[in-house]
Amino acid sequence: MDFSSPKKAIYLASSIAFILAIIKLIAWILSGSLVVISSAIDSMLDFFVSIVNWLALKKSAKKEDEIYNYWYSKIEWFAAIIEWIIILISGSLVAFLAIKKFFSWKFEINSDISLYFMWISIIFTIFIVYYLTKVAKKTDNLIIKSDALHYKTDLYTNAWIIITILLIKITGLFIIDVIVSVAISIYIIIWAWAIIKEAYEMLMDKALEKEKIQIIKKIILSASKEISSYHFLKTRKSGWSVFIEFHLVFHKEISLFSAHQIWDLVECLIKKEIPNAIITIHLDPIDDSHIDDVCPVLLGEK
Repeated sequence: MDFSSPKKAIYLASSIAFILAIIKLIAWILSGSLVVISSAIDSMLDFFVSIVNWLALKKSAKKEDEIYNYWYSKIEWFAAIIEWIIILISGSLVAFLAIKKFFSWKFEINSDISLYFMWISIIFTIFIVYYLTKVAKKTDNLIIKSDALHYKTDLYTNAWIIITILLIKITGLFIIDVIVSVAISIYIIIWAWAIIKEAYEMLMDKALEKEKIQIIKKIILSASKEISSYHFLKTRKSGWSVFIEFHLVFHKEISLFSAHQIWDLVECLIKKEIPNAIITIHLDPIDDSHIDDVCPVLLGEK
């Protein structure tokens, strides 16, 4: 069984999120701690996020068809947006409960029970963060990366919750429960922007990282002496797919057959470095990069 599969990762993440939510809800009922119920709400929302992500992965895995020629991978953008909204709701709900408890003046909690359940919770969370991060690095999948980021924020908040409960246990200042809950809500909302930023970059077809672009340029210039230059290099990412296009300039005397062979070589070398690349290459006998629009020239309009 391939546990590095994005779908398998979502299955496991959703199962653990549901278990964590139940554990924390029980802890809240027994302890009355606001920071614990805050974490329970977040875990329950994690479960719903994982369900949304599973549906998105299932859809994005579909192959291209006559209507959508470039696959369905951009549906990952919608999943990331939904996850961002859920994180914002989670953070806002935590803040609401904290403010409500502050004005009720009922601060006492059972710190021993809270600590016991939160230690169990943090062990589960460490495992899922490690697992999702590993899958995200291997697959470069936006949904898994968003999920890993979300659970990483959970890990930090769980650690702060344990520290908070210990402080309450030592000092007897139950108001700390409310103060830290507000801080957690702010932290959750701030981290949500990291997800929306990546979703925005995907929607706007952001270019590849500079390191990968340098690799592409190096391959083009070193592939063959017959290549005199290149221009109009463009790159973009769409889900797990990477799109690369550029013009190759050859000497005028080269045959179409030879130029095509070199084209194939360049394409293979790039795909060796970037396996999920979809490459479009235009062959030029001269460098026409200075011409804004070659069509009027060819049509005799200039």
